[in-house]
Amino acid sequence: MELKQYISEAFSKEYGFRVKIAGDCDTNTLDMLEKCLQKYNLVSATPWKRTPIEENPQEFVRAKGATFTSEVCSSDIVLKYPVNERILEVWLAVNLGLNHERVLVYGVKEPRRIESEIAEIRHEEDKDRYVSEEDAELNKEEQAHYENENVDVDYKEAFFGEEFNKKFLEELQKIKDEKGADYFRAYPSKDELMGDDLKQMHDDLMGQPNMGRGAESTKQVDTISQHGSRSR
Repeated sequence: MELKQYISEAFSKEYGFRVKIAGDCDTNTLDMLEKCLQKYNLVSATPWKRTPIEENPQEFVRAKGATFTSEVCSSDIVLKYPVNERILEVWLAVNLGLNHERVLVYGVKEPRRIESEIAEIRHEEDKDRYVSEEDAELNKEEQAHYENENVDVDYKEAFFGEEFNKKFLEELQKIKDEKGADYFRAYPSKDELMGDDLKQMHDDLMGQPNMGRGAESTKQVDTISQHGSRSR
């Protein structure tokens, strides 16, 4: 690749970041943000997107270990000049007069962006949502809600549903009739489950030559003296 082409491609690249500030941000704050980002050839910055005031915003707690009550304002920015996210955090905090723990920056391609957007959607959908015990699906005794959620399931082959439960109970009763009710009471003890009852057998086997497969203790071993000749 020619140097001219390399330089041309380098200048054509753009770098996207999401800036999050835990605090009250207005148009003046956005103007200050744009001015201090001119150093990195700012292409664009979206208007602030706000979240309601909350205690200990999750992202700031995990990233900075910070604990405070605040709203969170975010803006997606595009720069022509590459910069490390942590350096950009410090630069913005100093120029905006904010505590470093209240500024968070990460690349828009990072998984944290997707996670953040999912959390925002969930938070918005759960707003003013109240659920009572009477509305809970699992509180219903009938199986109709399960069947509605599994309309494509063949209950004759599935391992759940009324038909499977009926078949299972019939098979269980059949075993009881054949082997007696006490058959299901003979559960293994804790020692049997953990293998402690086999410890003595293990010790006996490990204490024997070749784990009991052969009498290696009787095998003749040559004795070689220091002068190198075998003893006869």
